Amino acid sequence: MKRFFLFWTLLLLPVLALHAQDTLTVMQYNLLEYGNYQSGFAECYETNNNTQRKDECIRTLMDYVKPDILTVCEFGATQALLDGFLRHNLNINGADYWKSDNIINYAHSNIINHIFYDSRKMELKKHVALRTNPRDTDVYELYMKTPSLQSGDTIKLICIVAHPKAGMNYQAERRALMQVAMDYVNAHYPNDNALIMGDFNMYKSSETGYQLLTRTYSNPSICFVDPLAGVGGVGNWNSNPQFAPFHTQSTRRYSDECFSSGGLDDRFDFILMSDEVYMGFNRIRYINNSYHAVGNDGRHFDMSVDQNGNDVVPPVVAEALYDGSDHLPVTMKMLVFAHLEVEEHACGGFTVYPNPASNQLEVSVNGTYRISNLLGQTVLSGRDSRRIDVSGLPAGFYYLSIEGVTRKFIKN
Repeated sequence: MKRFFLFWTLLLLPVLALHAQDTLTVMQYNLLEYGNYQSGFAECYETNNNTQRKDECIRTLMDYVKPDILTVCEFGATQALLDGFLRHNLNINGADYWKSDNIINYAHSNIINHIFYDSRKMELKKHVALRTNPRDTDVYELYMKTPSLQSGDTIKLICIVAHPKAGMNYQAERRALMQVAMDYVNAHYPNDNALIMGDFNMYKSSETGYQLLTRTYSNPSICFVDPLAGVGGVGNWNSNPQFAPFHTQSTRRYSDECFSSGGLDDRFDFILMSDEVYMGFNRIRYINNSYHAVGNDGRHFDMSVDQNGNDVVPPVVAEALYDGSDHLPVTMKMLVFAHLEVEEHACGGFTVYPNPASNQLEVSVNGTYRISNLLGQTVLSGRDSRRIDVSGLPAGFYYLSIEGVTRKFIKN
């Protein structure tokens, strides 16, 4: 895995030095019934889930993480809360650039998903709410504000925020929600930079909803990449100490009727990315090893996040994580390339045919070539050929690299 990313770093190093426009930090956070005191799954009230105290915690976390995009789940579904959140937590200390969008709530849920973004760096073109159960799934189409945007040089980023039903017995419902989201991506954004994030309430990677997102959708070229797949983060997450470095729920060992108890023992919160983001095909590229759960130091399995100190965040941040929600936020970073030269550098050169391929790729190679899988592992290599025999590869999704240029293809 490290060798694979070293290869890409060396390949793009001259381009980054000349044309890197910005780094984007994304944070996804389940806010635990923010401002919602109506009866629901959890008994959360002003006394045990105080909004003013939560705001203090959110301001601490925003100052620590400094995200450019904040997506949230379990946000109270009123415009007054939305306006207040911007006013009290984001547009403070002279800042006036944080924006959001109006609420769409077809499901008439007490809690919704939402997005907040730095309008100095991006603008929101479209917000679509997909009618899913028990809450809408929200799709946000963002454009990066690059110097050449006015001339039509657009860099697009799609953020999909989902919060399927919780509980061991609702795998089918979670899969149904993900099916709607994947169908929408396939119809509207099959080749775009896309993230899907949220509190997925999934207990293990064998769940059909997770498999649909990452492996089994009918068009495998749009399947999402889990950034933890290559570092041991995929498996049976529930109450399993093997996955202690990746758990995001719960922040408390003992709790009241609102916050979940038991300590950190589930990986419910995710940011998954399209291969376009993972590999940087469309001028937005994931920064290797930048994905993590804020405050998870790997030694708080079945413990409160601040119990006996925390090795990766300051005490004030650990306290904010404990008091702010029963979930840890997850974050990742991406590089944005502002100039068309990057796209030409990364995408020029050759065409893969046929795609999908069954037995052979009709590609003329003068030099060396390499075929790698989604984890960056080389599965086939050679040089100087008019055809590449791929009949021995298992069915799946691959990358073909020839002299520093990469194309994706599907093996039937």
